[in-house]
Amino acid sequence: MEKKTLKDRIQSGLAAVWAAVKSHPVEIVILLYVCVAGCYTIANPDILDINHGDAPWWLRSIVVAPFTVVASYSLQPLRKCGIGWLLLYLLPIVVSVVACFMPFLIDWPDSNSYWIAVFVALPLWMLVRHLLTENGPFVQRNARMVWSLARALVIAGIFYLLYGAIAYTIQSLFGIPYDSWDGWYGQVALVLFCGLAPVLFFAMEDEAGTPNISRFGFVLLNWVLTPALLIYMVILYIYAAKILFTWNLPKGGVAIMVSVFIAVVFIAKMLQLLTDRQPFRWFYDHFSLFALPLLVLFWTGVVRRLSDYGLTESRYYLILLGGLMTLTVVVFLFQNRHGYFALTALALLVTMLLVCVPALSGKRIAQRAQIQRVRTIARQLDRLNDDGTLRLPKPDASDTLHAAEHRKLYQSLEYLDSRYDTVTLKREFGINHDSDYLESLSKRTSDYASAYSEESAQRLMEENEEEKCVYLYYKGKNPIDLKGYSRLYADEVFWDSSWSRGDKDAVESWLELGDNIRISINDLWAEQLQKCGSADNMPSEAWLQDHVDELLVYRTEDYLIIFDRVYLRRNSGNVWYVSSAAVDFVLER
Repeated sequence: MEKKTLKDRIQSGLAAVWAAVKSHPVEIVILLYVCVAGCYTIANPDILDINHGDAPWWLRSIVVAPFTVVASYSLQPLRKCGIGWLLLYLLPIVVSVVACFMPFLIDWPDSNSYWIAVFVALPLWMLVRHLLTENGPFVQRNARMVWSLARALVIAGIFYLLYGAIAYTIQSLFGIPYDSWDGWYGQVALVLFCGLAPVLFFAMEDEAGTPNISRFGFVLLNWVLTPALLIYMVILYIYAAKILFTWNLPKGGVAIMVSVFIAVVFIAKMLQLLTDRQPFRWFYDHFSLFALPLLVLFWTGVVRRLSDYGLTESRYYLILLGGLMTLTVVVFLFQNRHGYFALTALALLVTMLLVCVPALSGKRIAQRAQIQRVRTIARQLDRLNDDGTLRLPKPDASDTLHAAEHRKLYQSLEYLDSRYDTVTLKREFGINHDSDYLESLSKRTSDYASAYSEESAQRLMEENEEEKCVYLYYKGKNPIDLKGYSRLYADEVFWDSSWSRGDKDAVESWLELGDNIRISINDLWAEQLQKCGSADNMPSEAWLQDHVDELLVYRTEDYLIIFDRVYLRRNSGNVWYVSSAAVDFVLER
């Protein structure tokens, strides 16, 4: 067979693209509309801003464009069925025209259901639309489709990188302002990935052929990926054994690890159908048996996260994915010849229910679950009024006894406040923001409940009450009388107890300032407390904050010391001691 030259390959490629344009006129028209409307939107970013009025009516059809393109492409076989071509041409036109008279469509992309429909439901439909139920034909047909899509995206990506390199070079060499070319990057990306890539996909898909895994692909699949999967499985098994022997619940992230691992294994298992040699066939044929302990690990991790944080939107979708994953493992415990098609069709059905039934959406389910969680915990803490609102008493130090429950309740309030409209908390619990609940807790419990991570919260929980600390900062609300002082030291002096040779309970810790001042920091602090009216060295934190400016200005007959800040801690006798201090000014007579 005569070897094709580069010129011949380019000519045949262009001919295939032109043939695709002629074979898919409806899809091409819709894609052109998307490119023009998208470029106009990028050039006029304020067009979708509600403050500038409603978006133009002709822009609404862009929301349904992915669905009309896929519908037209799926109806291509009707071109050969008598008047079936009328449906092919009329359906996308009717849908697009009707969409122009539906103002609410422009807001659909703001919801997760839209992106689930575009990036989950549509790809699943493309996989099952041929009704190839046997595993072999199903995998071969869809492997070719995925390979065509990947090549189309790679070519579009190469063109975009070339454009970016050329544009950046011209801008740099000729000093063209970046802002003048800013929108072009987005417009070019839109044209390439929403215009060129689909056309290339049509051209490649229209070519007949059976996908084959090359020698390099065979080595990559069987001697790189598969051994890596075996090693990863052993690591998960070791972790599961550690959990069993130490009797500790698994970390929440293990659910994600297990689900990704099982998904990759089943993709590799499908690709095995495209190869003649299968050196690790024993692993893939019996993987469902190997996966059973990992499923136990997965669901244990999910249950732990649910008990710790409740049901959120992401965990809702993780549970659905876990259910499908578990069903997949069970189905392939047996030699099922129709498993891939059946599972893909089931996944499509579940996805369509999520998109079409608002009550089943992750956002609605998570909202109801978190509201119920708040009510349950609040009832246990006696913080729920008869009308369902939260009772917010004055802070009480005894609430540390139930710090863990307060943290769970606050996390649910924080989730509702950040993920839903601003009236949810007001409507359900009679509060404006999650911070309102924190204000009803003591300082210690509030810090624990609002800690960023479980690790920091645990440190606060384990922190001994005797080691409580407080920062005092000079506020400077009243002027300081400097009469009689003639010399000023303006250099900042910092003192820390760790520099002292004694331990934190030592009596003598010296503060040295200038050439003449050497004073015990503990004596200074005790004197300041006595001057401000404290009978002992164990005042409350609130009292310290109320007298902060008096405490941080130390005056004697010979000198005046003005502190910028003082860091206090409690010692074993529940007495405040100075852990560190920063001096701003020292004045001498």
